[in-house]
Amino acid sequence: MPGGNNTSTQAPVILIQCDWDEVIRRANAAFWIACKYRGQTSFQGKIHSQGLSNEGIPRLTAADGFTVCGISRNTIQVKHDSGNICIFVAPCRIFSGIHSKSVISLDVTSGGLCVSVCTENKLQVWDTRQGLLRRTLEGHVGDVYKCRFFPSGIVILSGGADMQLKIWSAETGQCPVTLRGHTAAVTDMCIVDRGRNIISVSKDGRAKLWSCGEASCIATLVELPTTINSCSLGVANNKLQLAAPEEPPSEHEVGTENKILLLGCEDGTVHCLAVRSRQNLFSVPHCSAVNCVAILSVDYFVVGCQDGQILLYSFQHPSEPLHCWFESNSAGLCLLPFKEDGFFIGKADGTCIYHHLPTRNSNEKLRNIRVQLTGPDCDPVYDLSFDGTYVYTASRDATVRKYDVLKVLPHLESFV
Repeated sequence: MPGGNNTSTQAPVILIQCDWDEVIRRANAAFWIACKYRGQTSFQGKIHSQGLSNEGIPRLTAADGFTVCGISRNTIQVKHDSGNICIFVAPCRIFSGIHSKSVISLDVTSGGLCVSVCTENKLQVWDTRQGLLRRTLEGHVGDVYKCRFFPSGIVILSGGADMQLKIWSAETGQCPVTLRGHTAAVTDMCIVDRGRNIISVSKDGRAKLWSCGEASCIATLVELPTTINSCSLGVANNKLQLAAPEEPPSEHEVGTENKILLLGCEDGTVHCLAVRSRQNLFSVPHCSAVNCVAILSVDYFVVGCQDGQILLYSFQHPSEPLHCWFESNSAGLCLLPFKEDGFFIGKADGTCIYHHLPTRNSNEKLRNIRVQLTGPDCDPVYDLSFDGTYVYTASRDATVRKYDVLKVLPHLESFV
């Protein structure tokens, strides 16, 4: 099965105390730093702070094999004697008053809106600039597992344990459309183009294509003997052979001709479907449950597994992974593609890591640089979103965090 050591990253991981960005502003304080190989005892160290200089820059010293290579507002760059470098990014804003229970899903718009839901079943619409609650969306009769904005940024899609999908107005809070047809909880969904059609997946093993305007199911795209945990919609490249549909599509099916759907399943399988023809293009087995999948581009997709493996594949040759990051045994829970150069993955141990695609590395030294978003203290990161400027994370500690990643990621080569 995929994920053998021949393609795995076995480099050590550098970890840091979650509130390091607060400690460095104090005099005579210290925070822990560690370097760890998967399955082995970690190498522990301390970074000591003497407070801020007259210019407001933290004065830091490190030992035990660690070196602080750089410090700026909300970021610290640490190197270990193994040669690995980690850039830790602290949140620039923390929203802790929107929810009082675990935040399990969120989505943001470039217009400054966020929709998020917690295990208390509160589906909230709020402002990401000031953190002000706009409205609560009420109508689901069970836990909501996913919430997403339509491309317009003023319409919201949600789904969950009540087996229903609901379409809401973000401006009024009204729900004009409810979609019913699944026989178990809705676990994930995708919006096709501008949103005349949507796709949902469920614990009932079905992926369904819906017409929003008609409030009806157009087709069941696939029926599998396992829970579908995650889905991702993308455009097929010209090397994938997409069959013609056996029957003419419904007049209500719009924009599916060149679309492919990736499904991540509880039994460890990943399936790729041609949406218009309902054709299964390929299936890939894994050793543990697949919690999340993401199409990164027309060429690549990535898979996050329960056993901690993160696998990169090519659509042209999906039988074996191009690369496997296996840094820890902590489950991968959510994925966020980022500008076709890489992706973020949120994990069950509270880490949220950016991986630069090895296929995109013109500089081999970039492979030794790791970027990690910090803040959660071992609380799982359940969902991720990007508004064009900031990355947002949803965590078990009832907090949404906002990160200014554009100050770091476009300039990684400057850290080498």
